[in-house]
Amino acid sequence: EAIAGFQRSHPGVRFQVKEAGSRDVEFDVVNENLELGIVTLPVQLQWSDELDVVPLVRDRIVPVAAEDHPVFEQRELTLSSLQGVGLVGFEAGSAIRQLIDSALRQAGVQMNVLMELRSIPAILQMVSSTRSLGFVSTLSLGQSEGPIQPIDVPDLNITRELAVISKRGRPLSASA
Repeated sequence: EAIAGFQRSHPGVRFQVKEAGSRDVEFDVVNENLELGIVTLPVQLQWSDELDVVPLVRDRIVPVAAEDHPVFEQRELTLSSLQGVGLVGFEAGSAIRQLIDSALRQAGVQMNVLMELRSIPAILQMVSSTRSLGFVSTLSLGQSEGPIQPIDVPDLNITRELAVISKRGRPLSASA
């Protein structure tokens, strides 16, 4: 929506948008392949001195399932209810996956990762069709084409902070 609004106000600006994991975006900004990037914080320590970081928004990461999933039949869902449940997850090593794994590990919960995917739409589609659980950001819930619902799990609070990054010392274009 932000890009669409900017394009309406500045129709002559051409966008090159790259969808990638935060670590890949950091690499591309440091190596001047991209002027700006949006990443999940924190940035990698190796790049921290080379990047200017402007916090953008906080976002909750929530478990989701197809609305007919048996998890919605439980009266009181607890963190331990997730133990061993099948999970469609983000690819290992991604910033968002690290946040999810860390929160579950701290709670003593180990889920059964059935599939690792790169994109939110793919995760939502697989959650819908495989009757597995997934974790996505609340900002992305509107991308689901199927009947996906967030699952309320008391005592599970996973958040991420998104930020805009640019290469320190590199002048930005007027558009950026």
